[in-house]
Amino acid sequence: MSKVSIVIRCYNEEQHIGRLLSGLMQQTVRDLEIIVVDSGSTDSTVAIASCYPIKLVSIKPEDFSFGRSLNLGCQAATGQFIVIASAHVYPQYQDWIEKLIFPFDDPDIALTYGKQRG
Repeated sequence: MSKVSIVIRCYNEEQHIGRLLSGLMQQTVRDLEIIVVDSGSTDSTVAIASCYPIKLVSIKPEDFSFGRSLNLGCQAATGQFIVIASAHVYPQYQDWIEKLIFPFDDPDIALTYGKQRG
């Protein structure tokens, strides 16, 4: 199975980031690269995220835009696939990423998406 990079954009998400990262650690896809793009959090977001095997990309709050933060996360990614997840959502199933990338076995597939609740 190919490496999957997960880009998570966050700002002051201490209430949620740990649950998201814990859920990602339980995924059936083991070759994960988790990239947290933090926009100057003033709470414990970065400290909590740093307890997990992540790549941290920091940007100044004044440099923030939704597109810029995602672009920086994607530039830092080294996986064959990139998954974008909001910091306040949690995987409901351990095979979420596996099911998300499975359609790429078909060479005619260029994009998949899943429903985010949170």
